[in-house]
This record gives sequence, C-alpha cells and structure tokens, in this order.
Amino acid sequence: MNASDLIQEFAAAFNRQDVAGVLACFTEEAVYHDTFYGRHQGHAGLRDLLNRMQPRRAALLGGHPRHFMWRGSHVVVADALRAAAEWTFSYTVSEAIPRSAGRKIRFSGMSLFELKGGKIASYREYFDSGVAFLQLGLAPESLAKVLGRRLRP
Repeated sequence: MNASDLIQEFAAAFNRQDVAGVLACFTEEAVYHDTFYGRHQGHAGLRDLLNRMQPRRAALLGGHPRHFMWRGSHVVVADALRAAAEWTFSYTVSEAIPRSAGRKIRFSGMSLFELKGGKIASYREYFDSGVAFLQLGLAPESLAKVLGRRLRP
C-alpha cells in the first residue's frame, strides 16, 4: 500500500471507530501525538488512546457516529518516509453536553506522518484548539484559562 492509500485507510478506520483497523496502519512501536490527549506510544498506548476517545466521542455524538468525520482534503507524499495531510474534523454535539448540544463543530488542521515499512511510525497533528473550544461555547475567559494551562512548563 502506498503512503496516500495508507493515510486514507487510517482516516476511514478512524471514522468508523475501528480501533483494530487504525492500529493496523501503525508500526508496533509507533508514536501518536494528539493535540487534546497528548503523546502515546506503541500499539498498547495507541489502543488506550483510541479507547479513551471512543466514550467521549460517543457522548459528544449522542450515539450517531455518522456525524463524526475526519476528512483528509490534501495528502502530500514527500517520499517513502514522510507525508502530510490537510484535514477537516467535524461533528455535532449531543445532549450529553447540554450547554453545547446541537452545535456543529468544525475545524481544520494538518498532520505529519513518518513512515516505516509501509506503516505509520509517527503521527503528529497541528490545529488551533481554541477554535474548537470556542465553537463548543466556552466563554473567552474560560478559554484563556484552558489555553493558558497548555503554555505552562
């Protein structure tokens, strides 16, 4: 499988909440850097991350995974070892979060993939988390506190 197909398979497995399918895209010792959940390493670490995301995702979606979408718009393959993808992430917030229920959340970002042996060895994502928090309805002063904590050493 070429790098572009691998990234598309990663996105498809992620969207269908297929933990085994996502893990199949990664090397055994892979590192995954998630903006909200931090750094996770190896299949066990990635499995923990993905399983941790599932209940939260289900709560946000109110059990309607069709509203959850990680959509890659551009995949650029630099060479056999590196690729990047520009993407849009979107979902509709369920009643599980009353102050945000019904809100449509959408933000764009970029991911960098380091590849090894036809699989993902490292994944890093970059996006403005403040945009996501504002769409959830956080007041600017609350957002400042949340983002301020991320800046502390």
